[in-house]
Amino acid sequence: MPQDVLQDMFDLIDIQPWIKNHSGELTDLWNICDTREEQLLLKTLISDFCMFDQQKEILACKKIDEKIQSWGLSYKNTWIVATANAGEVDGSTAGLQKLKNKIHPTDDWHLRTIGNIPAAVAKIKDGDTIVLFDDFIGSGKTMVRKKNWLNSLLEKEKIKEVKYYFLAFSGMKFGIDHIRLNTGCEVYSHISLQKAITEKYDVLEASHMTTTMRTIEAKLGVTYKRKKIAEYSLGYEESEALYCVQNDNCPNNVFPILWWPLLKDGTRLRTLLTRAG
Repeated sequence: MPQDVLQDMFDLIDIQPWIKNHSGELTDLWNICDTREEQLLLKTLISDFCMFDQQKEILACKKIDEKIQSWGLSYKNTWIVATANAGEVDGSTAGLQKLKNKIHPTDDWHLRTIGNIPAAVAKIKDGDTIVLFDDFIGSGKTMVRKKNWLNSLLEKEKIKEVKYYFLAFSGMKFGIDHIRLNTGCEVYSHISLQKAITEKYDVLEASHMTTTMRTIEAKLGVTYKRKKIAEYSLGYEESEALYCVQNDNCPNNVFPILWWPLLKDGTRLRTLLTRAG
């Protein structure tokens, strides 16, 4: 291994301690790069990665509790609803399980959490407040779509007077803005993330970096389990996300080079992150 590459490994482990358990995956990632420039781009991005670990989770739950109190919401007429579909266990369900005993007073608030949208319809009444919760906001389109879906279900039950808020542990700034613009509701995400390239670097440098990233992405398999890599270039909706909950499913908004498990020649790639579905 060249000395500069070895130094990359040491530097990244120092910046991102979780990388220590993925030295093989990191080596494979470096090995598919054809140029030093490609390796340095990956090093820059991984250095900026936000791994949502236990300490970040504890702080996020604390800040969400404070936000709910500052909004003046009452457990007597408020429901915190995960954006999951019926029978689905996703990030919103898992996140709400972590949050449910962190809102004060806990004995009252934990009874006001609902694990999926269809289950909420039987409990919500006219005049209630709904807090839609997801662990991570990507483009924001899913949250808006889920709000509209819940609205349509409630209207079938003749429930029309409800107020919405949106909550997340973390989210992309452009996605958070999308929710505000399209719903007119208040949105709170404890962590707000910029697009990792185009919102951080000047236009010329960002253009060069995205071109380099697309060159790296061209080494990945064109399709995988009926998904097309072109739909995930720079992350879904070109989100340029650098975020994952530790030991959890990677969002598709993340650069696919970190989770797409197939190379163009059909061989498997050991990836830093894992995405199922």
